[in-house]
Amino acid sequence: MKQVISVNTYKKLGLSFVLVGALGVSANAICASENYCTDFYIGAGGYYEKIEGNGANINNALGFLSLGGADIFFNRVQFGLDAKIGYGSNSVSGNSLSTLSKDNRLFQIDGIAKLGVNVAGVNSPLFINFLLGYDMAKTNGGVGRDFMIIGAGFDGKIALSEKMKLIYSAGYGYVFNGAYSFGKAYADINEKSHVIMFSLGT
Repeated sequence: MKQVISVNTYKKLGLSFVLVGALGVSANAICASENYCTDFYIGAGGYYEKIEGNGANINNALGFLSLGGADIFFNRVQFGLDAKIGYGSNSVSGNSLSTLSKDNRLFQIDGIAKLGVNVAGVNSPLFINFLLGYDMAKTNGGVGRDFMIIGAGFDGKIALSEKMKLIYSAGYGYVFNGAYSFGKAYADINEKSHVIMFSLGT
């Protein structure tokens, strides 16, 4: 039987800044026909996360590789997937986590599927999206987690020149299923947990 640790998590806040132009390649949509295009990107960035609870505090900081793409139909509907793979540090504090290692390595993978509608033009699209995501973080002695989110967001492009566009996105996710892991112990993530996402690139 696994030991259960009660942790009341008040919030989860994640801010991601993707610097695609500096460390990656951004591509305009490649169109196979007038009614079907494929869009994709690769980039890199950083991530900071702070989790505060009753006797349990967790700080995660990492760098990540970001990959994504979408199928676009009739320049109006998209189905896409965004993924990040990251490595960094995990630090813990508080009475409930006193038996764990304080400073740890962190490996994280997350993916978000999106279904959206373009409410703007073809050259500078703005997609309003339904989001469904999964997040996994593993450590070598600290606090890990697995959770799923459901939410909404938007992403778009603004033409800066003939060959360059500003790429942006933001979203909100509600955590509807998940748990923190503490070695062989675990704690369910409560219903008040949420995720805020943001990215910017060229």
